[in-house]
Amino acid sequence: MSPALSVLDPSPIFEGQTGGQALQETRAMAQRCEALGYARYWVQEHHNTPCFASVAPEVLIADLAAHTHEISIGAGGVMLPNYSPLKVAEQFSTLSALHPGRIELGIGRATGADPRASAALLGPGAASFPTMLRLLMDWLLDASGQRALDADHRASGIHARPSAPAVSLWTLVSSPETAAFAGAMGLRAAFADFLAPGGAAPALAAYREAFSPSAFAAEPYCAVAYTVLAAPSAAAARVAAAPAAAWNIARAAGHFAPFPKAAAAKKVLERAGPAALKAAEERMLIGTAAQVAAELTARCAASGADEAFLLTIAASPEARAQSYRLIAEAAGLSPRGTAGAPIAAQAALG
Repeated sequence: MSPALSVLDPSPIFEGQTGGQALQETRAMAQRCEALGYARYWVQEHHNTPCFASVAPEVLIADLAAHTHEISIGAGGVMLPNYSPLKVAEQFSTLSALHPGRIELGIGRATGADPRASAALLGPGAASFPTMLRLLMDWLLDASGQRALDADHRASGIHARPSAPAVSLWTLVSSPETAAFAGAMGLRAAFADFLAPGGAAPALAAYREAFSPSAFAAEPYCAVAYTVLAAPSAAAARVAAAPAAAWNIARAAGHFAPFPKAAAAKKVLERAGPAALKAAEERMLIGTAAQVAAELTARCAASGADEAFLLTIAASPEARAQSYRLIAEAAGLSPRGTAGAPIAAQAALG
């Protein structure tokens, strides 16, 4: 059985591009992916980096939900140690009130930032994560009317407003330990293969073994996020993936910069040599749409994942949109005829 397919978008910034342009591209991609039939469109949270424009997922989700109609919009994720759980509950209850049934919240226990930027965010830190997550869960259940706060609850008398339909709550995981925690909390889990390549099977096994039903999930449900890129030929896919491969090589050497354009990426790869290029490309699924779709199905079956998130960074917006389209067609997704922007309006993006 083929897994459900969704999109994870960090809003990559390329050389010569502004953050605003990257965010506009994210909006166009969300509209395009809705039309193609993808299940969800999630954005990320990164701080103090020139590589990504998605720093405030709750703001970006509001924009994307307003410019689409049916696709679920969410965060993959909100880094809870940076925030007050009450404030996060209020933000996502507001989003859910505006867009009932479409808002999803993936929670991470990292900060998405370097140590100095993490301190500047003024959050309580990852040591408090379990307590913060439980408070967030309780406030979301209270706001949705599913379960009121008990009279002896530490937050009794404090409510997340406005009242709103339930938010789909997930946790982001990258190890068996964090996956088991997600299962014990009774939440859906999203494993980041792009951070821990090849680690999905043991992590999701730990998740399912530890799973305990909750008001957020009656049964275990898990997804794996992969870096992917498809093109009409395997050779064309490697060319389109060159900026991401070059960026991965630079990152491994401690250099964080905007993604290079095609010509600059080619030079980086030539200087790096075949071994470095091979290592960078092995972190991605690259090929024709049939190859990528088949590999996604095989990997999800092997790991026990119900769904795959596609993280795609390509040499151009057109190549990126083409990859989403080709994979959707190869996987047999059902297009939405009433998606946010007419398909013709996005024709220039592939």
